[in-house]
Amino acid sequence: MFPLKKVIVSMVLAIFISGCSSDAVVQNPTAAPPVKEVTNAGTDQKQPVESSSSFDKIAGYLQEESTNAFSPYYELLEFTLSDYEEKTVDGKVEATFGYQVKYKNFEKDPDTVDYIKAAKEKNDPNYQQLYDEYLQPKDMNFHLKAVVEDSDTITLYTNVSPKGIQWEKAVMSDFILKK
Repeated sequence: MFPLKKVIVSMVLAIFISGCSSDAVVQNPTAAPPVKEVTNAGTDQKQPVESSSSFDKIAGYLQEESTNAFSPYYELLEFTLSDYEEKTVDGKVEATFGYQVKYKNFEKDPDTVDYIKAAKEKNDPNYQQLYDEYLQPKDMNFHLKAVVEDSDTITLYTNVSPKGIQWEKAVMSDFILKK
């Protein structure tokens, strides 16, 4: 299964709070994702993810929630679900999966960013690395569970256990560090 990581949007978010535009460009991946298998509880039959309406609902929900949460801070490039498994429990669809958001900082001169400017002024040995990495694409990785109710309401959970599985209710904005 997807390695456990509770991604904390780290120093970059905290630093980016100063002076970022909220105009994010969100692109959908142009290539179709490979067919994954969806496991349905109570049967041994599997079906391709593309035929699962729950997969589409969850993917759309996550893209919208990620865009709402992260686009004020980053340009969002790609959204990917992996290791997707779903089953029906008490009439509700429960899906577990890995979720990755590929993002980058907004296009601007890295020397105008407060933490990079401060590193340069202090002759910080990490200045060049901070400068070089500023505009490089990065990944946020999550291990999530989504529960789709009969009314098509989706409740999201994140795995908070460093060893094993412990689901805790979450929304995407929970992954933004607050001052």
